[in-house]
Amino acid sequence: MNTTTRPPPSVLLVHNGNPYKAHVKHLTDAGLNVSESHAETALAETLRINPDIVVLDFGCDGDVTAQLKSHEATKHIPIIALVELT
Repeated sequence: MNTTTRPPPSVLLVHNGNPYKAHVKHLTDAGLNVSESHAETALAETLRINPDIVVLDFGCDGDVTAQLKSHEATKHIPIIALVELT
């Protein structure tokens, strides 16, 4: 019997300044390991932590997605863009 357990999946939440606290709480409550990064440092942070998935503030989707998908070490990471609903 294999008794090893996997660590929770890691998510990098990329935003333009203020993360959506409700999204961070929702992801954390779902058992995910959540890290945050500003859009300007998203590529470096993605390279540093190698998350399982990147969640982007829709406002920074184009540039960050292009950077992540053009880099050999990050192009395989799934990206989800989201919008804050009020």
